[in-house]
Amino acid sequence: MCIDPKIWIRKDEEHFSIEQVLDRIISISDDAFDFWQSPRGWAPDSAANLLEIARLDWLKDLTYCLKIWLNRQSPLIQGEILLARTNLGTLVEGWLKLFYCVYYEDYMNDEEAFRKKSGKLIDPNKIKFEGLKDFSNGKLWGKDDDWFKWVDDIQDKRNAIHAFNHRDIGNELDLHKDIRKFYDFILLINGRLPYPY
Repeated sequence: MCIDPKIWIRKDEEHFSIEQVLDRIISISDDAFDFWQSPRGWAPDSAANLLEIARLDWLKDLTYCLKIWLNRQSPLIQGEILLARTNLGTLVEGWLKLFYCVYYEDYMNDEEAFRKKSGKLIDPNKIKFEGLKDFSNGKLWGKDDDWFKWVDDIQDKRNAIHAFNHRDIGNELDLHKDIRKFYDFILLINGRLPYPY
């Protein structure tokens, strides 16, 4: 299931405002989540069973919630950045789960698929962020390439919501950079999902 990590970005998008980037994120997410919420007849039954119970509607809502962090008075306070990081990290994790649920048949047959000590398969919708990130290394992107580092950073900043001690969550400009990179990320994932068109 190793996939070429190359992604295709149109040159005109390099100059989009953060609001334009978010509009694209929302558009792609709406279409993807709506399609995969009811995939029976297109996806194998095993994948459809997972996707039909997935809360893709929540991921859709959380995608719209990214607008909250662009419409707040600038500069964002640390609490807002922390909540925005949680929002973004949950979406990254959700897109990874979506990918492996869609490709559930491939996942089931992968020697590195997660299993309990008993040998029973752990479905991708139940894998923690850390496991999804590590499993994707060499499959969804190249071994230890920039995607791994970015997802690792997103996970670390998302997990700051649980921290009592200091963690670097960046500032508002860092958040905007990560939202732009998230756009590239969903292009990477969505571009590798099988659609009937």
